[in-house]
Amino acid sequence: MDKIAQQFFDIFRLKAGPQDLPASKLLMALVVLAYAMLVLMLTVGDQGPGTALQVAIVATLMLTGLVYLMLWVRDYTARYAQTLTAMAGCGVVLELLRWPLVILQQYGANDGGSFFVVVAAILLWGLIVWEVAVIGNIFKHALDTSMWMGLIISCFYVFVSFRVMRTLFFTPETATTVPVT
Repeated sequence: MDKIAQQFFDIFRLKAGPQDLPASKLLMALVVLAYAMLVLMLTVGDQGPGTALQVAIVATLMLTGLVYLMLWVRDYTARYAQTLTAMAGCGVVLELLRWPLVILQQYGANDGGSFFVVVAAILLWGLIVWEVAVIGNIFKHALDTSMWMGLIISCFYVFVSFRVMRTLFFTPETATTVPVT
């Protein structure tokens, strides 16, 4: 188990790729379940249990579906178990790092501490940039492509995920509208 944890850590540090993980469907299922449960736990406080469950299900389906789609396009679906395991495992690590930052941001917003909001926002943006790099590294290895192409695919993946989640679950900010005459 320590060896697998070390492999996830190496992938997270861009020192390894999904091919370094075992091609185990059991490990894949456990890591994807851990990812779904973590998304559920992180969302339930803000969205309520019903919506949080929907968010967790959609996020997990998008993860599994988009990874399969990317591999299918290059006809590398045999790499699915390892790639999905790497994506979900690194997603768990990223969500665990994101959790205290979101709490810090909420603390600053609730108690009027703009310093905490700014610090948390800067760190969250840094984490998003690192997330794009980690996903790019995973796709670089999984698709046998360059790091640049991996980063482009990663940006596409993050953009699609963000847009789908925002469209389905998060209301847009209300803007003042000007009546059309």
